[in-house]
Amino acid sequence: MEENEIEPLLHGSGAKKRKRRRNFEIGVFLLLALALFAFFYCHQHKEILVIDGTEKKQYSTFSGTVEEFLLEKGLGLQEYDKVVPARSEQLADGDIIVIKRATPVFLTVAGRGRKVWTHAQEAAGLLREQNVELKEDDQIFPALNHPLKAGDTVAVVRIVKEYKVSRVKLPYRTIRIPNPDLESGAVHVRQEGREGLREEIWELTKEDGREISRVLVSSTVDEPQDLILEQGEKNVLSRAGRNIHYERVIIAEATAYCPGTPGSGCPIDERGAAVCTGFYNDGYTFTGVRARAGDGTRETPHIIAVDPQVIPLKSLVYLEGYGYARAEDTGGAIKGAKIDLLFDKHREALAFGRKKLRVYILK
Repeated sequence: MEENEIEPLLHGSGAKKRKRRRNFEIGVFLLLALALFAFFYCHQHKEILVIDGTEKKQYSTFSGTVEEFLLEKGLGLQEYDKVVPARSEQLADGDIIVIKRATPVFLTVAGRGRKVWTHAQEAAGLLREQNVELKEDDQIFPALNHPLKAGDTVAVVRIVKEYKVSRVKLPYRTIRIPNPDLESGAVHVRQEGREGLREEIWELTKEDGREISRVLVSSTVDEPQDLILEQGEKNVLSRAGRNIHYERVIIAEATAYCPGTPGSGCPIDERGAAVCTGFYNDGYTFTGVRARAGDGTRETPHIIAVDPQVIPLKSLVYLEGYGYARAEDTGGAIKGAKIDLLFDKHREALAFGRKKLRVYILK
């Protein structure tokens, strides 16, 4: 056989070899691809168990994290829902994901209510979760072991006991009795008057700040002491050839004061209060007249401060040795058979001192 006849045969044999080799390479590639796919599938495929409340369900997934898995399966979470493990955790085959759904309920504490989302199963767990500390007398509705469901209301009613002290002043009476042993027309204070006091202690029970009951725990009474005046029967006083008609006469302890105004020379403390009249140093008396000393005449009488229960305000009186005076003022220390005589200057009031005066209350 000639050379030119052998060459086609050689070419045909090489083509077959190349074809077989190409098919082998394709087969090897496919096997490698299949092996790689099987490796990826085995390593990336996961079986996950999801527990959502009372429901359990198995899922297959290639997701890498909990967050990706939840998005893939459409398992949306609300704002207050919880998931275990955390969303950022990597998933592995056989993992269990637990979804804890929050339940909307209404919580009322001491009358103030609000909507809350809870993962507690019972009312007791809700109170712990919301940091509500129960006190001894608190009432809880419903019971602590009540199972919660959406829309339930849990109320904590605060029961508080308080004690209140009530004080009421009891006024004294003025009693006048005749005394034949006294000088005619004189009045003698047999007993000074004194206010009494009733004190009561009450126990108040309040529910969420609203009083629901009160019970009297104790009550004490300090009875008032009556002012007892003894008086004679003569009602006419003769002075300077003139008869002065009066209703009664008392023997009073007399002191003196000034109006406390800047021009009076009365000391003023740093608060602006005068020694004689305190903060009432505006130059006017209790009845509203100008605090100005008189001269003892009937037309311009002296001004005196009195106890209105002994000498009524606006009464015209006659002071033995000082002339006429009118009751226009009061004073914190002027109680019972006492009077305070007004002078324009503080030094004059100091010079007067303290003395006993017969005071005739005129008709």
